[in-house]
Amino acid sequence: NPENSKKWRSHFFERRFMQKLTKEETAALLAQPNGPEKLAERAPAAFEAAWALFFEDGSPAACAFLCRLAKRREYREAMAGLLADDRAPLLRALAADAPKLRKNAARLSGELGDAADAPFIIAALQKEEQRFVRPSQLLALGSLGGEEAEAFLQTYAVAPPADAAEARHAREEQEALDAARKRFLRLGKHTFTALSAPVEVELRGPDKLGEALAQELRQLGYAPAAVHASAVRLHTNDLPGLFRARSFFELLLPASAGVALEPKAIAQRAGAFLTKLLPACHEGEGPFGYRIEVRGQALDRGALAKEIARGLDGPLLLNAPSDYEIELRVEQRQNGGANLYIKLFTLADHRFDYRLGALPASMHPATAAAVLRSVQAHLSPNARVLDPCCGSGTFLIERGLLTPCASLTGVDIAHAAIDIARKNAEAAHCAAKFIANDCLRFTAARPYDELIANLPFGNRVGSHDDNRRLYAGILDRLPQWLKPGATAILYTMEFTLLKNLIRERPRLSLLSQLRTEAGGLTPTVFVLKVK
Repeated sequence: NPENSKKWRSHFFERRFMQKLTKEETAALLAQPNGPEKLAERAPAAFEAAWALFFEDGSPAACAFLCRLAKRREYREAMAGLLADDRAPLLRALAADAPKLRKNAARLSGELGDAADAPFIIAALQKEEQRFVRPSQLLALGSLGGEEAEAFLQTYAVAPPADAAEARHAREEQEALDAARKRFLRLGKHTFTALSAPVEVELRGPDKLGEALAQELRQLGYAPAAVHASAVRLHTNDLPGLFRARSFFELLLPASAGVALEPKAIAQRAGAFLTKLLPACHEGEGPFGYRIEVRGQALDRGALAKEIARGLDGPLLLNAPSDYEIELRVEQRQNGGANLYIKLFTLADHRFDYRLGALPASMHPATAAAVLRSVQAHLSPNARVLDPCCGSGTFLIERGLLTPCASLTGVDIAHAAIDIARKNAEAAHCAAKFIANDCLRFTAARPYDELIANLPFGNRVGSHDDNRRLYAGILDRLPQWLKPGATAILYTMEFTLLKNLIRERPRLSLLSQLRTEAGGLTPTVFVLKVK
């Protein structure tokens, strides 16, 4: 709670920004084509001048620029500090003579989120004669929240357009009102019950590991209808039971294939599918909150989603991106059109609840499970397992969940990682033992039956040179850590480095290698045997 805005100004600008733009330089850049985009790249240098242009000179362009910066937490907090003692300039801007300034001041107030501004925005909206300003004022009230804003929005009515020229602005005003009201909706939650008939399901997992997922499903009593590199399709009415499988990321229901990439067609197909599906397998009345996820190239995703929602909203469905139970996935096809999928968040997925913490380079549990499934033929029954780079423990925990193990031991040089791994293992009811130590200094009291490791890639942790030393050291220690004939499963992006190091060590033989995908990267699973 700063003593005054001047103190905040001095503290923030003097510490963060060394070379500042003047008001004149900032104003000139804002006036250029794509000026705000260019200026955003120099935000630290331009912030003070943009602030002065808005609050001292009443510049609509500077206010719009501040709205852009307010989406970033550090600037939003700085503005809140600068306004702590004197909010009058912002309140004056809400009622300024310039319509664009009123519009942008409302946007800025909404971004800053101080509910105390609501009465002033309401007063400005009641007097507003320019229709293009009202949508920003309505949206700001929705962002600010509070009882006063909610009560006003519930009674507000959009006046019909006076002529054709006003039709677009009237439509935008109504859309803004609808969006603002949705902020106050308290949608009821629905409980998934059961399906009366089988539906088509697509389970998506790591790339190149679709067969591992299919094998797991067969063991659980399901009959995959189609197996792809990263997905399995099947028909079943037991959706909750599918979460006994661990080798997939998400469960999707294909709603339509090859639909025209046009809002009306998408809304019709998705609406027909959801109207039949949702009431049949849920308790509770509508509406169901949903969100739209559009994936594809060269698409205006926001505009497309907005138009789809206009065709979907009704008694059963309500577009509510901040409070949704359903996701409509629209995926553009390479040969034209789109495929539609539904993701039900009413289906409880507790498979990875044990993961109380993670590290930037941690494996996704589904990836760990799928990798282990893919090499299960090389794993030992009732094995003593070592992970020399255990991180948050995901790989080791999933190994223990795959088949019974005599013991699970994880080693990591980072104490913070070991702390996380212990908490995760406890939550998973896994009796793994974790040791904080440099693996290159770790000595096995007696050899292990198996080794698994998600080796540092050098992308998020370490470097290529670090990996060369680490990988060589680990390979050199395999004969000491493992029994003769034991298996090592190594997962890494450093394909060439590891393969060359393996060739240099005659006591190790490469049994298999498989490339997969993780977060846009293409790691390889190596299976080695100690001769």
